[in-house]
Amino acid sequence: MGTEQAEPLVLEPDEQDLLLRELDDYVAALPEVRQEAYRPLLESVQAGRVPPESLAALGELLALSLMSGRARRRYTAEGERILTALFRRTPLGRSVSAQLAQVNKALQALQGRPLTSVRVSMRTLGHFTLNITAGGAAVTLTFRPQGVEVESLTVGG
Repeated sequence: MGTEQAEPLVLEPDEQDLLLRELDDYVAALPEVRQEAYRPLLESVQAGRVPPESLAALGELLALSLMSGRARRRYTAEGERILTALFRRTPLGRSVSAQLAQVNKALQALQGRPLTSVRVSMRTLGHFTLNITAGGAAVTLTFRPQGVEVESLTVGG
């Protein structure tokens, strides 16, 4: 979103341990010319403080690990929970949280209204919509790998 974090993100020891393991594996799988780009992130994780300029890379790494299921497979549900909480502290994670707040605010327009219809559609693989109509109000939500958004909201006639 618009506000960038000005302070370094301080890592807890369990976050630091999991991140070092993820970075070691991720960077090792990259071509050598691309590995250098992750050196500042790796050094900051080793130090336990990720500076603002490395938070985007951290968010992308965490998103990849969490969305692929790797975090759960490798570190069990507890490791996934730790990495998810850390992801929420990155700019990308805060953006996803803001999306969810916007969706929940739109869904409040349906609260207390009699449900008329609910329908899920696929626009293309990985792009789904959920249409909910209730008592003269309708909301269409769009689901993509990056998150969920309010596509439309109408209330009344």
